[in-house]
Amino acid sequence: MSVDKKTLRAILREKFTREHAQLLPALHYLHHEFGYLPDWGMEIVGWYLGIPASEVYGAATSYTEMRTEPPGKHTIRVCTGLGCTTNGAADLLRQVGRELESHPSETTEDGSITFEETACGFLCGLAPVVEWDGEWLGKMTPDSVLELVSQRHKS
Repeated sequence: MSVDKKTLRAILREKFTREHAQLLPALHYLHHEFGYLPDWGMEIVGWYLGIPASEVYGAATSYTEMRTEPPGKHTIRVCTGLGCTTNGAADLLRQVGRELESHPSETTEDGSITFEETACGFLCGLAPVVEWDGEWLGKMTPDSVLELVSQRHKS
């Protein structure tokens, strides 16, 4: 990563005012930059904003779209919103879990795939949907999600 501790401090001074209300925007920036929230980055954000580390960590772990551990090389998310759940998301979750020998919110042992649930992909007309590395795929079935994981895991 191009952002180190010194650079992060300078970026925070440039982009964010020193107010409590800047906590979430600063955490979103950090997450976007690294793909997760490194401990040292959250510490610097807290220092800059004058917010205790416990509050920064509490905010970071309250939002499912933020992670505090580095993701795998690939990320698969299964939507569990109402439309997807009604149309078979539970079957997709089971299939992905079996294939990866993993549970949602975990990364495979080899670090290749992070498996997550998302509360809603906002693609209800295509339910059930799965996101693979930022690309949404609709009308998924247990067989199609198995094929997706098998094919793309190799790349």
